Amino acid sequence: MAKPDKFKFKKLDSIGSADAEEDENFLRDCFIDTGDLEALGKMNDPRRIVVGRTGAGKSALLLRLAGSQDRVISVRPESLALAYISNSTILQFLSDLGIKLDIFFKLLWRHVFTVEILNISFSH
Repeated sequence: MAKPDKFKFKKLDSIGSADAEEDENFLRDCFIDTGDLEALGKMNDPRRIVVGRTGAGKSALLLRLAGSQDRVISVRPESLALAYISNSTILQFLSDLGIKLDIFFKLLWRHVFTVEILNISFSH
């Protein structure tokens, strides 16, 4: 006797979208907690970077985390406008002179995130 299929799809069913973040209902319904959510939710846990291949569940994990916390600010990389800086001829010139820009970029990241958090916090 054949086992019934767990999932049955109809001809016009739509599952997911090009960007998983755009289909929050699907991500919410299909989320499986593997323990990563608890580790990510602990502020003192050093395991705070979410890395994985496409479709591994990074977006679902971050959406679930945002839904389980009281105060959440989501910073989208595309809102940071870093393309302007990466195309800077001045920075390329300084780099070509052998000037190490590590400290500059570290401080720049802190500044960009601080400004973004302040914008989000005070725009509501």
